[in-house]
Amino acid sequence: MGDRVILHSDINCCYASIEHLHHPELAGKPLAVGGDPEARHGIVLTADYIAKKYGVKTGMALWQAKQVCPDITFVSPRMDLYLRFSRMAHEIYAEYTDRQEPYGIDECWLDVTGSSSLKGDGLLIAQEISRRMKSELGITVSVGVSFNKIFAKLGSDYKKPDAITTMYKSEFKQKAWSLPVADLLYVGKSTNRKLALFGIKTIGDLARADEDVLNSHLGKMGSILWSFANGYDDSPVKLENTHAPIKSVGNSTTTPKDLVCDEDVKIVLYILAESVAARLRENGFRCRVVEISVRDN
Repeated sequence: MGDRVILHSDINCCYASIEHLHHPELAGKPLAVGGDPEARHGIVLTADYIAKKYGVKTGMALWQAKQVCPDITFVSPRMDLYLRFSRMAHEIYAEYTDRQEPYGIDECWLDVTGSSSLKGDGLLIAQEISRRMKSELGITVSVGVSFNKIFAKLGSDYKKPDAITTMYKSEFKQKAWSLPVADLLYVGKSTNRKLALFGIKTIGDLARADEDVLNSHLGKMGSILWSFANGYDDSPVKLENTHAPIKSVGNSTTTPKDLVCDEDVKIVLYILAESVAARLRENGFRCRVVEISVRDN
């Protein structure tokens, strides 16, 4: 059996890109989504690439974003609109495969292994999806093409915006191993700090490390990350709308900086709630109990 063909599609600056479509007067001008633009408080949920060039980052307070980018325009988030675009993107993906695994509103894995005989190889499919997203939805995507989910995701992150990057077996060491280990999926800030303590700074360092040593510091996650770095990921892309019995639906996030006002907390909670609600609707569920967990540093 040959290698799988896995794509990871990531809508570039999703919220900001969609807002630009609905605010053509702001074409070529810096824009950020988040907070209360009138009151000038809250945090940046996402910024377009123009704003990012000035140093605007996700999680930054609006007043700070205004300091580094005086000409920036802020718009309030419209989750219903973003979810509608997400659904339209998935309708395009569905023409190439039913094996779709969403990763948030703006990202999705696609297993197109069985589609190549009809649609062409993974690179051709990625090119066609990219073209259609621009022509039909007016937004751009970055797509990774690989033999597993981990490197497909790394490929979509490799170059932005509006790019396609392959991470084939014959080339992933050359392309991926020199990247910071924090670029690897599931290496968060805490794990990155632990890895740095014993000299692991790149994905290649992780791949060449002693697996037993990693396990002694990270538990079984050490073996998992070591396998990922070496290309040993066989996790499946879940068949859309086909799941094991679900007992709970949840979502969580770690903010780039501490949330210090009620407005910021409301925005983050709203985004998480919309994501959970979308998954409930997709599966035809309703919930009886809502649990909220908060952790500080």
